[in-house]
Amino acid sequence: MIVNLTDPDTDAHERIRTAAVLLFARQGYAATSIRDLGRAVNMTNAGIYHHVASKEALLADLMRVAQQGLNDATDGMLATAGGPADRLALLIGSLTAIHALNPLTTRVMDGELRSLTPGSAAHDEIIALRDAYEAHWKRTLADGVAGGTFRVADQKLTRLALMSMCTGTSEWYRPDGDSTLEQVCAEFVTIGLAAVRAPAQVTTSPDFSLLPDFPWEPLDAHNDPRPDEARR
Repeated sequence: MIVNLTDPDTDAHERIRTAAVLLFARQGYAATSIRDLGRAVNMTNAGIYHHVASKEALLADLMRVAQQGLNDATDGMLATAGGPADRLALLIGSLTAIHALNPLTTRVMDGELRSLTPGSAAHDEIIALRDAYEAHWKRTLADGVAGGTFRVADQKLTRLALMSMCTGTSEWYRPDGDSTLEQVCAEFVTIGLAAVRAPAQVTTSPDFSLLPDFPWEPLDAHNDPRPDEARR
């Protein structure tokens, strides 16, 4: 989808959110002003405020929808999963895929919590959503260790390492690169299972159709701030 940010016939909410994702991901929330958003979508400041309560409210909405989408997709995939190895495979594959498919939205989701006012309702809500998501990883690793399926010296460090591997695809994956997304997910699952010393291979793979669709994620190449050489 190529969104014309200045086309008045395109839904204003979608244009504003697309511009916000582009600017927040490219130059950071703090460095982006309402005037910047207005220029991007050819609106006045008053026009922007007609559709959003504030810049922070816009950021919170983007982060809330993105994190809730990830949580819902994860809940759905794990509902029928088997043991810890299968669950870990789904967690790795789905987190890898959502970051590869939505690099700008996930970059904002992952990196801009610091920009929400500490102690605000939005800040607390996003933290609660993140905690609910990470609880899946904690339970899966703990169950695997307790049952003897995984051998892990430090569950927290292992979790952070595996999650960082997955989220890193927002920085380098390109759909026209050397490997398909399915291949990347499968390789990351292999790496992840080796990291926890799981003895058995799994055939479980994430159902990409269950992943959330973010209509504001720009898919056209000229909006992608990643360098051309970042292709895998």
